[in-house]
Amino acid sequence: MLQEINTWADYRSRVREFDAVLEHGKAVASALAGMTATTPRIGYGAQIFIKLLSHCIALRSMAADPNKRSPRELLDIPSMCAITRCVVEAHDAFEYIAGHEVTDVERAFRVQLWELQDKTRLLKLLDRDDLRADIARRRRDLEVHEFFTAMPTRLQALLSERLAKGDPPAFHLNQRKRCEASGVNADWHSTVALQLAQHVHTLPSAMHQLFELKPDTPEALRQMALPLLVALPLLARLIQAMEVLIPSKVPKPPSRTARTMALWRAETEGNPGV
Repeated sequence: MLQEINTWADYRSRVREFDAVLEHGKAVASALAGMTATTPRIGYGAQIFIKLLSHCIALRSMAADPNKRSPRELLDIPSMCAITRCVVEAHDAFEYIAGHEVTDVERAFRVQLWELQDKTRLLKLLDRDDLRADIARRRRDLEVHEFFTAMPTRLQALLSERLAKGDPPAFHLNQRKRCEASGVNADWHSTVALQLAQHVHTLPSAMHQLFELKPDTPEALRQMALPLLVALPLLARLIQAMEVLIPSKVPKPPSRTARTMALWRAETEGNPGV
């Protein structure tokens, strides 16, 4: 999709697609307002969705105005890429906690591991005895959890080592396995992560590229669109996931928006790259 952007008209078309999906995402968020979560899956799923949507709203506010032929400073691109990395992280957390179809036992284990990692990180900021005791209790509960004790020996050993070091991971599966469970092309995920990181980090090649880009050229337009085109399919995926998770609450998209979402979702499932 990125290579198809050659003119301002192409860029404008992609931004309009982003806007259509974003507006439907806002409608979904409005429908969830005041909802009482009946399970951790629904509760965390809704919260992560709102977080990802907020990132997308912030991202859109930074994008060059598609109705003007003079773009904003190209130096906005790294900031947009940083926000899009937050979108990727939120998408991955949603899938692990609320998206993947797993047994109730495994989901409970995933939530406990995720929460333990969070508490452990928090301890580095707040050196409190009550928090330390809570972490110790959570670790004991995790080590006797029926899903943990039934894990393959090697995976269990690796996780036990991390727990013993006081460094629990957020996920017990690696990125490629999580992508497989999500139906996401792992090479696509890896490629876009590298593309975003190239701009987020202060690296010579990325800085040279930004300062050498000429506004209004296909390459400049593609770089301006990159963060949006990575975030768009992930937003579409989570809107569709919310339709499955809470079908009684989530409104259906207009038919044209639904087609746009399906088209962009397919980008995450096929060829690597945007």
